[in-house]
Amino acid sequence: MTLHDFLDFHYGPDGDDKLRRMLAAGANLANREGALAETPLHVATRRRRLAAVEILLDAGADVDAGSAAGKTAYAHAIRRRFDEVAEALQARGASTELNDADRLAVAIVNGRLDEARALIAAQPGIVRTGNPEEDRLLADVAGRNPSEPVQLLISSGADLSAPALDGGTPLHQTAWFGQPANAQLLLDAGAPLEVFDPVHESSPLGWAVHGSRYSGGADERQDVYTELVRMLLAAGARLHYPDTPDQDTYYRRLLEDASPQVRPILEDARKQ
Repeated sequence: MTLHDFLDFHYGPDGDDKLRRMLAAGANLANREGALAETPLHVATRRRRLAAVEILLDAGADVDAGSAAGKTAYAHAIRRRFDEVAEALQARGASTELNDADRLAVAIVNGRLDEARALIAAQPGIVRTGNPEEDRLLADVAGRNPSEPVQLLISSGADLSAPALDGGTPLHQTAWFGQPANAQLLLDAGAPLEVFDPVHESSPLGWAVHGSRYSGGADERQDVYTELVRMLLAAGARLHYPDTPDQDTYYRRLLEDASPQVRPILEDARKQ
């Protein structure tokens, strides 16, 4: 397992000790992986693993290393409002220089929408620059409660398909984090229903179904997930993989993932 994979997907309760052992065994702090050529520090930062960030910096990680998209770990943190991580990086000497697209993200995630509107008015293309680490902003905020930032970005021309967490589109994020109001905004704007993310190979419907059972607070939020599943099905979400319309492999997977409240909704949809 590479250091990147460990930090991204396998950092459990004993992650700090395992990370120290991997570093002591010679894991490469400067190694880059993925389409964005991220360092381990980038991964730890975007996963909001503060202790891992500190351990990597203690081991000599380059605090200002840029990804292929030009983003430092500090930019990752401040764009996502991971304030404690940003403060730790800044305390270690990280540059706090940001471009206008980063400043837009900071304004959006901190609820400073008048500032965001002014930035967009001055540079209309700022919401869709072609840089994947900037165009992910809509997906980053779609999984959060307020709808105003989502509506602002949609109306300003943000990319409805740009991926973020685990390669999921904005609609995926609303599905996993249980945000039906934001999901409806995206559906009304024409967000795609049948994108299968590269990490979990699942559609927004799959993320909603999985969220109904495994997301934080799912037991207390079943009404939210049942609403999302019904909404996505009503919008035309399919119960099969795009390339296997005559097979029920995806449907069976959905049933296995679904909470007891969501399972009957899927079964009813299958009968129609």
